[in-house]
Amino acid sequence: MRSARWTAATTAGFILGGAGLHSPGASGVGAAFLEWDVSAAIFGGFLGAIVGAITGLLQSIALGRRDPRVFIAIVVTVSVAHALADGAPAIWGVSAVAALSGVVATTANAWRTRNWDGRVLVTVLVAWWAGWIGGVALAGALGLSFGSTPDVWATEHVVIAAVLGLVFGAATSPTMRRILRSERALSSAG
Repeated sequence: MRSARWTAATTAGFILGGAGLHSPGASGVGAAFLEWDVSAAIFGGFLGAIVGAITGLLQSIALGRRDPRVFIAIVVTVSVAHALADGAPAIWGVSAVAALSGVVATTANAWRTRNWDGRVLVTVLVAWWAGWIGGVALAGALGLSFGSTPDVWATEHVVIAAVLGLVFGAATSPTMRRILRSERALSSAG
């Protein structure tokens, strides 16, 4: 049950942030083709920290306890993801930014759980990347990418946030950690 609450809290935090703090172009990366947009990265990182704080509070409620590591890890994860998405050169593309921010998400999650097992790291990295890419693909399929109104931007952010929140939330849930831990025990016993 805690895992379902964790996944729901992660998804809800991402969705609330996506709905409340949206801006044009969630599907794209950066405003400049070859150059960093430092001011956009700083602003995106600040907004990402707010989304991370909302998500961290919801995750702490889902766990039934306050854990500063939960809060810090998700704030760093979402802040860096938004800084990269808003400020990285557009030539990098969504996939590269999702992968790079996935490395940050993976590292922050490993620090949070004090678990550096390779299978957990790969699971979290792939989940972050696949959730982001899947969300962008779904937003595109729904005709939301590169919309021109605030309502479309908000909806695009919510779709991407929902997919990413579900996939990343499930991958970082207590149940997933137990599954991967028990598989490690079985493989070392065999």
